[in-house]
Amino acid sequence: MKRHLPGIILSSITCCLLILSLSAVAGQTGDGQPARARSAITDSVAHNLAERIKIYPNPVKSELIADHIEDITMIEIFDVTGNKCMNEVCDNHNQVIIEVSLLRKGIYFIRFISPRATIMKRFIKE
Repeated sequence: MKRHLPGIILSSITCCLLILSLSAVAGQTGDGQPARARSAITDSVAHNLAERIKIYPNPVKSELIADHIEDITMIEIFDVTGNKCMNEVCDNHNQVIIEVSLLRKGIYFIRFISPRATIMKRFIKE
């Protein structure tokens, strides 16, 4: 039985594979750093960002709070099929309250975009 990945995950995987393969062919990134060193730095920044940002309550009924988002420029919410449901521009806020009462019940992914890294977290809408 064939299973399909949601569009956002599939496109993210494709994009990452393309970037990794191009870096591996060149042997380094555009800034002169070896590809492995650059990848480790990016992974570290993303990991620190993922550890720092907190979303609550989870599960959520009406308002989702995203905390410690100082460097975040954009927040996007996707359903499990990869369709973008919401987006919000952030301008140096430490915390943002996102109204999610209009979303249907289910599982959603929230993407935090900063100039240095992009991370995704999952939440449940009751």
